[in-house]
Amino acid sequence: MSIQFILGRAGSGKTRHMLDEIRDNLREKPDGEPMVLLVPEQATFGAEYELAQTPGLQGIIRVQALSFRRLAFRVMQEVGRSTRIHIDDTGKKMLLHKIIRRRAKDLRIFAKGNGQSGFIDRVNDLYNEFKRYQIDGSGLLQHIQTNGILPDKERMLQDKLHDLLLIYDEFEQELGPHHIDSEDYLATLTEQAGSSSFIKETVFWIDGFHGFTPQEFAVLEQLMIHSAKVNIALTLDKPYESGREPHELELFHPTATTMIKLRELADENGVMTEPHFVMGGEPLPRYERSFMLAHLESTFDRRIPYKGPIEMEPSVVLHSAVHRRAEVEGAAREMVRLARDRNVRWRDMALLVRNMPDYEDLLATTLTDHGIPHFFDQKRTVLHHPLAELIRSALEVVTGYWRYDAVFRCVKTGLLPAFAQQDLPSPFDIHVEGDAFTARNITRRNLDELENYVLAFGIQGGRWTDDRPWTYKLQRSLEDEPTGPNERERAELQRVDVTRRAVAEPLAAFERGLKAAKTARGMAEALYGLLDSLKAAERLERWSMDALAAGRAEKAREHRQLWGAAVDLLDQIVETMGDEAMTPEQFAGVVETGLESIRLSLVPPTLDQVLLGSMERTRSGKVRYAFLLGVNDGVVPGRLSEDGVLSEGERDRLAETGLLLAPSARRRLLDERFMIYTAMTVASDRLWVSYPLADEEGKSLLPSELIRRLKQTFPALKEGTLMGDPGVFIPSSHEEDERTPLDYIAHPERALSYLIAQLREWKKGSQIASVWWEVYNWFVSQPEWRPKLQTLLQSLFYTNEVERLSRDTSRRLYGTHLRASVSRMERFVACPFSHFMSHGLRLQERRVYRLEAPDIGQLFHAALSMIAQNLMREGVSWGALSAAECRKEANDAVDVLTPRLQSEILLSSKRFTYISRKLKDIVGRASVVLGEHARRGSFEPLRLEMDFGGPVSELPPLSFKLNNGCTMDIIGRIDRVDSAEGESGLMVRVIDYKSSQTSLRLDELYYGLALQLLTYLDVLVTHAEGWLGREAIPAGALYFHVHNPLLQVSAALSAEEAEDRVFKRFKMKGLVLAEPEAVQLMDGSLEKGHSALLPLALKADGGFYSTSSVMTRDQWGVLRKAVRSTIREIGTEITDGTVDISPIRLGPKTPCAFCAYKPVCQFDTLIEGNGYQGLAKQGKDQLWDLLREKGEHSSD
Repeated sequence: MSIQFILGRAGSGKTRHMLDEIRDNLREKPDGEPMVLLVPEQATFGAEYELAQTPGLQGIIRVQALSFRRLAFRVMQEVGRSTRIHIDDTGKKMLLHKIIRRRAKDLRIFAKGNGQSGFIDRVNDLYNEFKRYQIDGSGLLQHIQTNGILPDKERMLQDKLHDLLLIYDEFEQELGPHHIDSEDYLATLTEQAGSSSFIKETVFWIDGFHGFTPQEFAVLEQLMIHSAKVNIALTLDKPYESGREPHELELFHPTATTMIKLRELADENGVMTEPHFVMGGEPLPRYERSFMLAHLESTFDRRIPYKGPIEMEPSVVLHSAVHRRAEVEGAAREMVRLARDRNVRWRDMALLVRNMPDYEDLLATTLTDHGIPHFFDQKRTVLHHPLAELIRSALEVVTGYWRYDAVFRCVKTGLLPAFAQQDLPSPFDIHVEGDAFTARNITRRNLDELENYVLAFGIQGGRWTDDRPWTYKLQRSLEDEPTGPNERERAELQRVDVTRRAVAEPLAAFERGLKAAKTARGMAEALYGLLDSLKAAERLERWSMDALAAGRAEKAREHRQLWGAAVDLLDQIVETMGDEAMTPEQFAGVVETGLESIRLSLVPPTLDQVLLGSMERTRSGKVRYAFLLGVNDGVVPGRLSEDGVLSEGERDRLAETGLLLAPSARRRLLDERFMIYTAMTVASDRLWVSYPLADEEGKSLLPSELIRRLKQTFPALKEGTLMGDPGVFIPSSHEEDERTPLDYIAHPERALSYLIAQLREWKKGSQIASVWWEVYNWFVSQPEWRPKLQTLLQSLFYTNEVERLSRDTSRRLYGTHLRASVSRMERFVACPFSHFMSHGLRLQERRVYRLEAPDIGQLFHAALSMIAQNLMREGVSWGALSAAECRKEANDAVDVLTPRLQSEILLSSKRFTYISRKLKDIVGRASVVLGEHARRGSFEPLRLEMDFGGPVSELPPLSFKLNNGCTMDIIGRIDRVDSAEGESGLMVRVIDYKSSQTSLRLDELYYGLALQLLTYLDVLVTHAEGWLGREAIPAGALYFHVHNPLLQVSAALSAEEAEDRVFKRFKMKGLVLAEPEAVQLMDGSLEKGHSALLPLALKADGGFYSTSSVMTRDQWGVLRKAVRSTIREIGTEITDGTVDISPIRLGPKTPCAFCAYKPVCQFDTLIEGNGYQGLAKQGKDQLWDLLREKGEHSSD
C-alpha cells in the first residue's frame, strides 16, 4: 500500500520508464501479480500496442491497459454489480428529453429550451459534471438551503437550481436500482474497490493524465488504500509538497495541484509515499536529436533566445498560409517529402489542430489526394449515415403526412425498398414488358421514375397507401377532354405503381404499428420491425464487407458499429421509458435526441498512418514529426465562450458558497498555456507550426501570440509563406527565395493538377519553370498516368464549342422532312444548342407539382377560348354581354378548367383556392374588356384555337423546300382569328393572348425572334380561298395582354374614370393595316388621337402618327417575304446540323436568363470561344430596308 510519483518535464522519459518497469516485471515473473496501465480512454489502444511490441515476450496476460471506466467495469464484473442495465449518454439525453417534456409545467426556465438545438446536450453535460464532482440532488439542495442563494437578488440562478433539482431527482428515480448511469461507474468502483481481490493484488501504473475530477480522485484514493502499489506519472519540473500551493501563473499549475491533492489523500489515509522518481537529463531523452526542440521545451515559460548550434535542417519550422487549404496542402506535401526522402513512417507523424471542425473536411480530402493514410482521433457522429437517416425520415413520413421529401429521403438511403439492391443489373439491361414487371425488377432507375411521378402530381398523404392503382395522367391540353392512357403510358403507370407499393408497404406497416402502439416500448418495437423487414442488418453487413474489399476498413467498422448502436438506442428507450404513454411526434423527438447523441469510437484501421487530432484530446505517443495547424489569435490560446446551462457569473457565485464545480473560465484560460506546452513539445525531431491569414470567405485572420513568442525564442527562424499555387508563390519579404516548383511535386495526383495550372499560364504567354516540362515528360512516359494527362490537357484547349452534327446524325434526328412550329424556329434563333436539347435530344425539365407562369398562361388561353366558343355556339356576340355576364362566363370557364390544370392543383389547398379566385378575376376583367372591344368594333371571332398543318386541321401547313434538299412544313395553333366585312373585302386579323406584356418589334422580327404573329396571318391569307372561299385582306396581327392591372393615382378617381384608365391598359400591341377602313372596323369610336384599343394614333387629316404600329399592303408583302425567307434559312440550318452554343443578345435581353439547359451547355463568357451573338439595334427606316432586302432574296 504505497504511491510513487514519476515526475519530469515533457520528453523526460516518464512513459518509457513506466513501460520499461512493466516489461522488466513481465520478464522476471510472467505469472506474477496483475498490473494495470491506467490511461485516458483514447490512449488505451496505443498503450496496448506498445506493450504488445515488447521484444522477447510471448504474451502480456499479467498487464492490461485500461481506462477508468473499463477498470470500473472489470471490478463490477468481479463483485457482481455488472447486472445493472447500463444507460449511456444517448439514453440519458432521451430520458432528460422525456422528463423536461413531462414536467414542463413545473419548470421555470428549462421548459422553453427543450426544443432548442443543443439544449439537452448542455443539460446532460451539467448533469455529468455534477456526478464527476460528486454532487447529488440531496447534496445540492442541502447546500442551497445552508448557504442561502437569495431569490430576490439572484432570481435567474434560483430558478435554474430549482429546475436542476427537479430534473435531477426525477432522473434518479427513473434510473432506480436496476439501471446504472455511465457516470456512476466510478462511484461504484469507489464503493467496491475494497471488496475486489483484483484491486488488492494489482500494481497500478497511471500515465497520460494532467488532472482528475473529484470522482476520479476518490477512485485513486481507494486504489492507494487497497492496491499493492500505485505509480503515477505527472508532467512536472519538480516535486510539490502538501500545503504548498503553486502560483496560479505557473506553467505546471494543473499537474502541481494534482500532485498536491494526491499527496494529501495519501497522508490522510496513511499511505506511504515512496521517494519520487524525477526524470531529467540535458538534453531530455526525447530531444537528443534536436537542440532547438530541447531549447523550446526548457525555456517555454521563460522566452530565452536560442543561441545553440545552427541546425542543417531547422527542427522548428514556421509558416503562414494564404488560406487554410494552402496551409493543409503545404503540410501534406511536407509529410510526403518526409516519407519519400527520409523514410519516415506515417505513424511517426501527427497533425494537431485546436478547432477540428475548421479543418476536418480539408484534411480528409487533401491527405487522400496525396495518398497519405490517416486516422481522425475523435468520436464520430452518425447523423450522416444511411441507417440514421432512414430512421429519422421514416418517423417524419408518419408524423409529417407522407411528404415527398421525407419519403424519398428514406428511398435514397439505399435501404428502401428491401430488395432494390445496388448490385442489380443496369436498368438499361432489363427488358420487362407489360404485366411481367414485378417488385423484383425494381432498379434505381425505377425509383427515380417514381420520384419524378410523385413530383409531377404532388402526391402525399393517403394517396401513397391507396389500394387503387395510381393512374394519374398529365393533361396535355386544357381544351381537350381527359382521355385514358395509351399502351406506353399504361406500361409506365404499372411500373410506377409496383414501385410505389414496394416503397409504401413497409412504411405503411410501420405507420400502423407506430400509431397502434401507445407506449414507448410499442413504438420502439414498431421501429425495429421496420428495420427488420428491410433487412437492414444484412444490408449493413454487406456494405461492411464491400468496404473491406475496397480497402476502407474504417468505413467497414462504421457500418458494423452503427447497427449495434441503433439497436442499443431502442433498448435504452425501452429500458428508460418502457410503458410510458407518448405520441408518435414525441417518440420521434426522443429518437432524434438519441441519434444526435450517438458517437462512434473507431480504432485505427491500420498501424502505419498519420494521426489527426485535437491539441486538447489527443494523446499522440511516440511522435517524431508534429504539425500544429491553425495557430491563430483566439484559437491558440482559445477564447472561452459561455455556452453551458450555468453562466460563468453563476458558477462563480456557487463557488463562493463552497460548491465545487469544474474549473472557472479564468482558470481554464490560464491552463491553456500548459495545453499549448504539451502540444508543442510532443515531437522529437521536428515541429511544424503554421497559421492561415484568411478564412474560406476571405476574412483576415491574425496570428496567435504564440507566433511572436516563437520568433523571440528563435530570432533566426525564417517564416515561409504557403501559397495555393506554385505559379504565384511569393516568399516572405525577409527570406531568400528558397521555394522552387519541386516543393509542389510531392504526389502524382496533386503534381498533375499543378502541371495543368502551369501549362494554362504558359498558354496565356507566361513563362514557367523548366522543371514543369520535366514533370510533363514524366507523365507522358508513365502508361498508368498518360490517359489522365491526355484528358486534362484537353481542358487547356477547351472552348466549350460543339461541332456541327454530321449529315447522317442530323437526318436521323430530324429526317428529311421537318415539321416544326414557329416557336421552335424562334427558339433556334435564340440559341441553336437550346433547340438541339429540346427538339433534337428532347430533354425536358423534371415536372414539379407547382403553379408556374406557363400554367397560368395556358389557363388564360383556354378560358378565353372557351368563352368565345360558347358565345359562338349560342349565336351571341361578346359585345352583347354586360360586365356581370362577362364575369359569369369567365367564372364558369375557369371552374370547368380548374380540375384539368396540373392535376387539380387549384383544388389542392386553401391557398390555391384563393389563387383560383384571383385567376377568375383576371379572366373576368379580360372578358369584360374583350366585350368592350366587340362593342367598339365590327370584328367578330371566326375561329378559336385554330390548328393548321395537322392531319385533320382545317388549314394546310406553310410548306418550304430547303436549300439542302430537305422539305419543311410549318404547323401550329392560332389562338383567335377574327374577321370583318369591309368595302374593300373580307378582312382578317390574328389575336394572340399573352399573360405578360408583349409587343411586336421590327428588329426582333428581322432577326427571327418574333415570327409567330405574322406567320399565322400569312397562313390565313395564303389559304383563305381554300377555307373561306375568297381572298382575305390582312388587317392586323395583335397581342392581347391578359391581366388585372392596378392603378397608381395621386388623386381620387370616379368609377367611370377608373374603368376608362383600366381599359386603356389593355391596349393591344402588334401591327395594324394602315388603312382607315381597317382601323374603323377595329375601333369604330376612334376619330382622331390615340386609340384605346390599338397601337396607333390618327391625325386630324386621317393620317397616322409616326409612332403608330401600322403597315401598308406593300409593307405587308415585304414582311411576308422576309418572314418566309427567315423561316427557310432556319430550317436549312436545323437540318444541316447546326447546334452552336451561341445565344443571342439584343439589348439587355438574352435567352439564358430562363433557359433550362444551362447546366448542360455550361455557357460562360469567360471561357474562350463562348460569347453572345450581339444583334445590333437598328432604326425603323433601316429595318424596313433590311427586311425588304431579305424579302427580295426569297423565292416565295
